Amino acid sequence: MTELMEYKFRHGENKARLRPIARRDWEKVVGWWNDPEVKRLFDVHFVDQTFADAEKWFSRTNSPDDEKHARSFIIEVFHENNWIGVGTAEFYNERPSHKTAEFGFLIGEMKWWGQGIGTETAKKIIQYGFKTLKYHRIGAVSAAYNVRSLNALQKAGFQIEGVRKGYVWRDGEYHDQIMMSVLDL
Repeated sequence: MTELMEYKFRHGENKARLRPIARRDWEKVVGWWNDPEVKRLFDVHFVDQTFADAEKWFSRTNSPDDEKHARSFIIEVFHENNWIGVGTAEFYNERPSHKTAEFGFLIGEMKWWGQGIGTETAKKIIQYGFKTLKYHRIGAVSAAYNVRSLNALQKAGFQIEGVRKGYVWRDGEYHDQIMMSVLDL
C-alpha cells in the first residue's frame, strides 16, 4: 500500500499529508461534494451525491492493476494534535499506454481555503505521479472563475494549454474552462 506523504504548507508553519482514501472517508467526501459553496467551484455540474456515488468514483480512480499505488487520497492537516481530513486529491482518466492522467483536488473544509494546501498538495502529487506512477504528462482543468485553483496549479508547475470557451454553466451564465498540464521532462 502507498505510504503516507507528508509536507508543509503556509510557509512551513503547518503540517499536512496525503493518505490513500478509505471507505471511512466517503461520508465526509460526500458532504463536501454536496456543500453548495464547495460544489460551485467544480467545473462540472453535480447533482446531490451519495455514498454509492463515492464508491463508484473511487473504484474508478484506483487502479485494480496496481493495488500498491493509490490514485485517490485524503488531504489531512495536523491541527490541535489530530490529523483531520480537509480535502481530496486524485488522479483520474489514467491512460497507461500513454503514461498520462488527469489530476484534481478539492479543499472541502472552507476554513482551510487560501492557506496554500492546494499548491503544496499539487506539488507533492505531481512528484508522486512522475516518480512512482511513471506518468509523462499530468493534466488538470479548472473553471476560469476558480482563481484559487488556477493559482495553486500554476504555482505547482502546471502551464495553461488552452481554454474551452463557454464550457461551464454556473450561476445562470457560461464560463470558460482552463486546460493545464505539466510534463516530466
